[in-house]
Amino acid sequence: MAKSGLGRGLDEIYSGTEGPDLSSFVTEEEMPDSPRAAVLWMIFGSVCFGTMNALVKWTSDHADVWMIIMVRSAVIAFAVAAFAATRGISLRINDRKTMLLRCSVGLMAMILYFTALGRIPIGQAVTLQYTGPLFVALLSGRVLAERVSSGVAILVITAFVGIVLIISPEIGSIEPDALLALGSGFFAALAYMYVRELRKTDSPATVVFWFAAFSVCGSIIQAAPDIPSLDSATIASLIGVGVGAGGGQIGITMAYHKANAAWVSAFSYLTVIVATFYGFAIFGETLDPADWVGGLLIVGSGVALVFAVPSEESSQQSLKSRNAT
Repeated sequence: MAKSGLGRGLDEIYSGTEGPDLSSFVTEEEMPDSPRAAVLWMIFGSVCFGTMNALVKWTSDHADVWMIIMVRSAVIAFAVAAFAATRGISLRINDRKTMLLRCSVGLMAMILYFTALGRIPIGQAVTLQYTGPLFVALLSGRVLAERVSSGVAILVITAFVGIVLIISPEIGSIEPDALLALGSGFFAALAYMYVRELRKTDSPATVVFWFAAFSVCGSIIQAAPDIPSLDSATIASLIGVGVGAGGGQIGITMAYHKANAAWVSAFSYLTVIVATFYGFAIFGETLDPADWVGGLLIVGSGVALVFAVPSEESSQQSLKSRNAT
């Protein structure tokens, strides 16, 4: 019996499809979903992204968003292209439409997020951007088309209260910059879902490379005039952003290739902890009580939402047991 409502995995929505071609990374055999490997990749990616956040925060005082996006993406594109060349890996796109959609929403998420990072505390920005996993769970469950249980509805409302506390700490006022981070979370969720769909046709290397290349093309015109004015420290920081983002992108992409999107997304909340630590330790940032409460509500609801829904494997085992009796 198929699950319905919030939290249903993307592998159910795209049932009956073949697994991703991961031969460029590990083996020539088809790779089934592996939740344990997915979690490890997600943790690795979250730590890399947390470090990247701190570098973006510092660099935003010395370079604009377009420059950060261009250099970040150029570093990733070069690294993946070099890796592919040495391994004889083809970066040819098989599903152009889905790849274009993934790149477009991913670039939009990055523009909104990097802009927010330069204007609000890291912990606040990352918390709102990491509503992405909640949106993944909502969208992968086709919540708009199916009935939602009362328990799930309570979790969604709780997360919404947390969002309100952060973007509108005082009644009648809204922090526009916080809305930028929230918007980036929504577009990031769409990007993750397209990554999950691309597992049917394209390798992780292809997904990472073309998103980076697309982002370079989308930012180079705005960034090019300021390149001569960059100093060595800013260049080093920009390259660091690219290295951190590259590690994070590979980790996230591999994680979503290896397991249920809604389930594995819960572990990405580690980035919130890492980034908030950087905010305190490096930038001396402090969060208001409303930010702390809102963040706990968002993270707690997101994690509870994912783990409150039984996994696909356990549901199948339960169904087999009932059929056997």
